Amino acid sequence: MDSKIEIFETIVHKLKDWFMEENNMVSIADFNDNNDFSILKLIKLHFFVTAINSNEDNTLIEEFDFFAMPYGPVETDIYSKIKESCVFSNFSIDNFKANFQEEFPRVEITQDKIDSINNAILSIKKIDCSFINADAGTLVELTHKWNSWKVIFNEARNSGVYSKPIPKELIKKDNKIFNLELAY
Repeated sequence: MDSKIEIFETIVHKLKDWFMEENNMVSIADFNDNNDFSILKLIKLHFFVTAINSNEDNTLIEEFDFFAMPYGPVETDIYSKIKESCVFSNFSIDNFKANFQEEFPRVEITQDKIDSINNAILSIKKIDCSFINADAGTLVELTHKWNSWKVIFNEARNSGVYSKPIPKELIKKDNKIFNLELAY
């Protein structure tokens, strides 16, 4: 069985490749010096990749459990791993950027999950190739436009808490908002 962490790592690597392509970077050193892949940005991008095709392909959404939290949807197992160590197979992340080693280790996830990740990123690229360059704050504001987050976070706040699980069906059926101009 593929672990959430391995799937997340693969998503992050694919996002790194997109960032490098979009910004004409040719080396990991260039990426490491110039990326803005903060913890917050990667958590938001992870949600968008998981959610975009979820109404037609539930391969990714079924692997993760997102919670409505103050900064938008968060997969709490991934967040716990980040808070525990911030170090993954060949990259680390902090509040400002990610730092990758040269080689991507072989991750043992199934081809259907790799295909779903690739298709999700391609779907976002078709909407806006520069989406990968959005800052973390803009991505947070964009997640706040999603009804699945708004409804469940309001329920959480009405119950006196700051976190509540978002049902997968709400994410699948949500009006998927990716227009960065709508963030503010």
